[in-house]
Amino acid sequence: MLAELEALVSLAEGGSMERAAKEVHLTPSAFTRRIQRLESELGVALLDRHFKPPRLTPAGLEVLERSRGILASLSELKAAVAGKAPPTGPFRVGLSHALSLPEVAEAIIELGSEFPLLRPNVGSDISARLLARLRQGELDGALVVLPVTSPFPTELEGVTLAEEPMLVIEARVPRSPARSARRPLDLRRCSWVLNPPGCLVRAELERRAERLGGSVTVAAELHSSDLQLALVAGKVGLGLVRASVLRAHPLRRELRVIDHAAFALSIQISFVRGSHLGSREPVALAFQRMLQRRFARIGEPARRRRAPAAIHGLQGRGGNS
Repeated sequence: MLAELEALVSLAEGGSMERAAKEVHLTPSAFTRRIQRLESELGVALLDRHFKPPRLTPAGLEVLERSRGILASLSELKAAVAGKAPPTGPFRVGLSHALSLPEVAEAIIELGSEFPLLRPNVGSDISARLLARLRQGELDGALVVLPVTSPFPTELEGVTLAEEPMLVIEARVPRSPARSARRPLDLRRCSWVLNPPGCLVRAELERRAERLGGSVTVAAELHSSDLQLALVAGKVGLGLVRASVLRAHPLRRELRVIDHAAFALSIQISFVRGSHLGSREPVALAFQRMLQRRFARIGEPARRRRAPAAIHGLQGRGGNS
């Protein structure tokens, strides 16, 4: 029926059967049959043939308006699929709780400037749920935190923006003979201040404690790194913090790093793109480049990664904050 709709629009714009037929490369008789097929399909007279040239009936005018809308939508669809249409509407970004960084805010603001018809839609969650939402098409991109031992998730692409160690910390106390003579700290029997359940780094910490024959006793679980460090400095328990966060934190002089080979963890900060983004694919790639530039300034240079294997059972295990 699209050809018939195009014929009606050509007739309205051309003003006569002859000009409209020429516009769509048909003979006048073939063009007339096309209009008649449309009238038969819709069950209504579109032309008042008492006039020369024929005029559109009230029904014809309504069909004409709707035909233009249908053809315009089809044209937009073709352009979007071909990647030629300027991206519009929402661009849905998910952030791990741990990545509420000024550099990320800068990249989001820059994205809005580069694509003025776009509307960034940003929310935070744990990394596993962000990856699940990417797979389900509910997000266009996500910034996630994963242990370095976790490969990229299947069927998704992206880049590793930075890698850094996670440090085990405790409250700093004044040196004393009794302290210096004390036996090494037994991490298996200490209380911890950690992210809530669902954090992949916490899960890895718990697995390592189990391998040592112990378990992790949690004194506090919350997403705020500021509150976590304050509680650790107040001797509520041991903590686990990214090295870059500790370096810049006001409480860093009140905390001490504990070196323990069994708990030497590192994480990767990654931007992962959704699949089948259509006209939003250039937006996702532009945002990825913006993030790479900023993370290169604050950490190790980014390196490209492509999904080689699955994170087994990821959705059931939860993600990092």
